[in-house]
Amino acid sequence: MSLAWLRRLDDLLGGAEDLFLAATHGVIAALVIAAVFFRYVLSDPLIWTEEFIVIVFTWMLFIGLSSAFRQRMHIRIDALLIVLPRRGRTVLGVIAVAVTAATLVALVWFGTEQALIMLGTETPMMRISAAWAVSALPVGAALSCIHILRHALCDGMAETLWPQDLVGAAEGEV
Repeated sequence: MSLAWLRRLDDLLGGAEDLFLAATHGVIAALVIAAVFFRYVLSDPLIWTEEFIVIVFTWMLFIGLSSAFRQRMHIRIDALLIVLPRRGRTVLGVIAVAVTAATLVALVWFGTEQALIMLGTETPMMRISAAWAVSALPVGAALSCIHILRHALCDGMAETLWPQDLVGAAEGEV
């Protein structure tokens, strides 16, 4: 079975995540500078910037979570990789992927539920639906699930948690 479609989808989503993260970093930096300028130079503070920055930062946090899964950059215990044979890494990979995927699916469910609850609630300054901020959780968790699925199906369970260069180094030492 060809998984090229999954690789293409994951690469497309990863590129969009990287672009989003770069753009939102710039937006936050510009808004902080503008807020300081308006408050201290013009003595006319922009009252909406803090709320907007918090919402954008929330989105950055959860899209960054997903990006870290794609790049295999989350905290891991590399010492196990060195002492475990390939079969042990595979078993540990299956357990870790199952637990992580179950947690992420639960976060998608919970986040979607919370976003639906918050649909009718407005933010105090911008008067937009609070669901915009809350929806970052299920979106980030769903993207993370796609990245993990790609690693698990395309690279195998033994390499799902660890970068390939680390796996290769461990296999050379064992």
